[in-house]
Amino acid sequence: MPLTHANGVEFHYHLQGKGTAVVFLHPACIGSRVFTYLRNDLSQDHRTLLFDFRGHGRSGGSSGKITMPLLVEDTCRLMDALDMSSAYLCAYSASSLVALEAMLTHPDRFRGAILLSGMAEAAGWRTKTKLRFGSIAARMRARELLAYPQLWKNSDSIETYRRLRKEMAGGHLNHWRDYMDSIRGYSAVARLPEIEQPVLIVCGERDEEAKRHARVLQQGLPNDSTVFLPGRSHALPTYGSEEVGPLIRGWLYAQEGRRPEMRDDSSLNDNDHLIAQMELRANEYTEMFQR
Repeated sequence: MPLTHANGVEFHYHLQGKGTAVVFLHPACIGSRVFTYLRNDLSQDHRTLLFDFRGHGRSGGSSGKITMPLLVEDTCRLMDALDMSSAYLCAYSASSLVALEAMLTHPDRFRGAILLSGMAEAAGWRTKTKLRFGSIAARMRARELLAYPQLWKNSDSIETYRRLRKEMAGGHLNHWRDYMDSIRGYSAVARLPEIEQPVLIVCGERDEEAKRHARVLQQGLPNDSTVFLPGRSHALPTYGSEEVGPLIRGWLYAQEGRRPEMRDDSSLNDNDHLIAQMELRANEYTEMFQR
């Protein structure tokens, strides 16, 4: 992944594919590689941008504190540097708060968002406890205490574990703490009705905490679609990527008023057949969202 300078920081990013732009936003501590599966899928027919927030992964840090508006500004300035005028956002877990703030403050740049296991505020004792524990661990410089729960939750294979662990070995613990503290102090609940852009809410049926957050989003957002994935829990970018990829593709095509191209089965190899099946599922989702 290359590096570029934007908003006073050197950002580690990966730009891939052509078409409608999708920018992925990662939660605190863990970096952008958690979206690798979804990036590889969606970049076949979309322009995808992965990047590490300042102080995370291989991106540089800064002397000031991370705040929600600063994370949004970083995203905008990086998009400027990469000649990306507008995009959809794909956020996971607490990074949904960054996506909501971005749509509220820059409605001309952000066309909509996909919120995976998302939230409008860090409500509930479990969410608050995890963030409070994480902030304390960061102050104690206990990187392993912060990393292990994220690695355990998001690693669907040894390869994924190693990739995420390597990414989490970098980064600035003070920025991880700032990000978690900004999440704890932020709420978009009262302003959800102001978000006119379309929003896709996705959570696993086994994730009771995310389902409670999803209901808050549903009640406040005027233009939302919600999908609960059977048998899935919180870590949708890794464990749920095979379902989430076609779902996102179908939703994006529905927003654009078009459908995925379907392939002729007669001349396909095994890999092409797999892609064709994903395209068929995406087409079914497109029809569902266009109703």
